[in-house]
Amino acid sequence: MRFFLDSNLFKKSLTRSYLIYLSLLSIAYLSRATVLGSPFIFFDEEFYLFVGGRMLHGDLPYVDIWDRKPIGIFLIYEFFHLFGPYRIWAYQIGALLSAWLTSIFCFKIARFIAPISGAFCASCCYLIWAVGFGGMGGQSPIFYNTFITGAILITLQGLQKGNAKSLKTAGWISMVLFGLSIQIKPTVAFEGIYVALFLLFILYKDNVKLLNLFLTALGWSITALLPSLCVIATYAYLGHISEWWFANVISIFLKQDPPHNTLSSFWHWTHWGIILGFLFISTIGLRFLLLKARPNNALRIFILGWACAAFLGFFIFGSFAVHYALPLLAPFFINAAPLCSSKLGRLWLIFLVSFGIICAYYNTKKVLSNGSQKDLTTITQLLSSAPGCVLIDHGPDIILDALPHYCPVTTLPFSWHLDSAPEKKALPLDPTTEIKRIFQTPPRYIILDSDIKDYTGGNIDVINIIYQHITTSYHEIYRHKRHKDDNILIYMHN
Repeated sequence: MRFFLDSNLFKKSLTRSYLIYLSLLSIAYLSRATVLGSPFIFFDEEFYLFVGGRMLHGDLPYVDIWDRKPIGIFLIYEFFHLFGPYRIWAYQIGALLSAWLTSIFCFKIARFIAPISGAFCASCCYLIWAVGFGGMGGQSPIFYNTFITGAILITLQGLQKGNAKSLKTAGWISMVLFGLSIQIKPTVAFEGIYVALFLLFILYKDNVKLLNLFLTALGWSITALLPSLCVIATYAYLGHISEWWFANVISIFLKQDPPHNTLSSFWHWTHWGIILGFLFISTIGLRFLLLKARPNNALRIFILGWACAAFLGFFIFGSFAVHYALPLLAPFFINAAPLCSSKLGRLWLIFLVSFGIICAYYNTKKVLSNGSQKDLTTITQLLSSAPGCVLIDHGPDIILDALPHYCPVTTLPFSWHLDSAPEKKALPLDPTTEIKRIFQTPPRYIILDSDIKDYTGGNIDVINIIYQHITTSYHEIYRHKRHKDDNILIYMHN
């Protein structure tokens, strides 16, 4: 009791790094505890785990299994797949530890511009809001945010020392981390370019010669590109450079945004637009309204610019899913850390933590309703009782990973590719032609998330073909309900 009543004792304890880090670990665990071991968190990470497992069996991404994600995220999940029957726990514990490490980096970064209490609140906000934004599992930003915040921290340490040698060393290490991050998510290149340009500008202001600056910039660029160059060289050696090029470079520009002409689409964009606008105003905007201090030194300017660079990387492609905003949480909340210097700001930080807890609670509740490990076991046993090929269309990709024997019906097994209108011209195969080919030797099972035709953002031709075959040649053998809606339906060939 004395610990909680004596504020001086609390402050002394809080200054001890190990207590702060353990507190952040506790928050990371508590915010994710209820979903640990759940196989149905989100289809993206389910697919990553599936591809990681197929890579262990010799399949090559972009050739045997197509997706446009860089190979780094699949390599991470290939490692988790080594844990065999515990692989779901492995990737989720790995994600938890990665989020924890990111929160520690957030704390250290925020300490450059805010006292301990503000830095701690910023770190807590990152952990809690990440769960509310779909980051309770192993979404790719949960992993690469660790590299990015690590690079930002190293850069700040170099800026603090101020001499040319420290700045160059910080630049080299940061570019290594950004290079690795690019092979998880290419949009982090915007943040990497920002860091490099900022450091080069500081070196220029310190009267470093132009030739020296040019050679430094060239070296940094090669360092950042080295992981990608290694991947390119590997695919070129294997004779599949064209497949890599299309998946990693061309396809994203062929992807089309769905028309926002339905109420659900309008509400999706409006709802999350309001949330992100609220997040921006309540962190960066409110900081300048409540505090008289302005970013008047290199460290403060750098941290503010980082938030802008992260937002540019988020905004540039013009498409949005909830987890796309995960890279914004660290820079936004770190920039909000100085609010603790104001009484109203402290209240606002408490509100942000509380609001984040509410969002995390409802998102967790939604995920738990998707299904359990017991449901996955039931489905796996059902599909194994009469083994055959499985086509998943808008269903959980984890089912493919859980099956003891995988039967490839297509090189496009990701459940949101074949019947997606935005993906229609961005795939290596024509989806209508491919779905017709699949049904020439029909799969034994088809898995859907609904028995109601939904053309919103969908490829009408592919959807009609799938439902036509279900109506004429398949019968239902399993149905899982999430609240009032279905989310897993399995049909077996007659």
